[in-house]
Amino acid sequence: MTKLFSLSAIALLTSLSTAATAASLDVHGDIKINGKTVIDAKGNVIQDQSHLINIDDYANAAPNRVVTLTAPTDENGISKAYKIYYDETGREYKEDDFYNDKLVWSIKWEERTTTPLAHKRTVTKGSGDTTTTTSYKDEFTTSSSYPLAQIGVTMTRADIYTSEVLATDDPESSVGEITNSSDYQKLTIVDETSFKLGDTTIEECIIVTYNASWRNDTIKLEDGSSKTLLLKNEFRTFCKGYGLVQFGDYKATSAE
Repeated sequence: MTKLFSLSAIALLTSLSTAATAASLDVHGDIKINGKTVIDAKGNVIQDQSHLINIDDYANAAPNRVVTLTAPTDENGISKAYKIYYDETGREYKEDDFYNDKLVWSIKWEERTTTPLAHKRTVTKGSGDTTTTTSYKDEFTTSSSYPLAQIGVTMTRADIYTSEVLATDDPESSVGEITNSSDYQKLTIVDETSFKLGDTTIEECIIVTYNASWRNDTIKLEDGSSKTLLLKNEFRTFCKGYGLVQFGDYKATSAE
């Protein structure tokens, strides 16, 4: 992250150091320039962070909000909708994916704890008239947050965790099965913007380019080796109080 220091403050520090052989300056309290603290009472240089953006301010939503995003009907006549649910703190806890009003995929996070850092994750997959549901306990070695972001600078967060299957009706999974996993997500803020949701214009939004390890696809080649296909970065829009309002062809059409 680029660190910006006040030139005036640096000049002051330099001059004090140069003159130290002849005299000393003992300041009790903050040192300010034009009314702004540049060195606090403990001697710490204060950096200006007013240009930095807290991603969580945009990724979270109003408490208990449900945002529905829809995509244009495709060439096969399939209508698509995606619902994102936020809890009483405004943190996302569930996603539902619908094709022609039929649930085809869902994920839900619950029973979150900090000691140990863990949660229960339930995934439902639909195919035709068949659905399978598997619940996991994910326990994290680390789960980082995005640092304060600057426009044009790529930021990364990651999770390293162990998953244990708690319950399943998927024939390809078994209770007690344990896997070690790691995921990363990367984004770059492109610009600050607004977003039109029905008759409402949301003013405090950001456009980002986004990618994540789980978006990669591994295929088997004829010689038996594997190749990982990396998807291109996806443009996404987040708004304060609403969370994710646009990704790919999906755009928010309602918020409850």
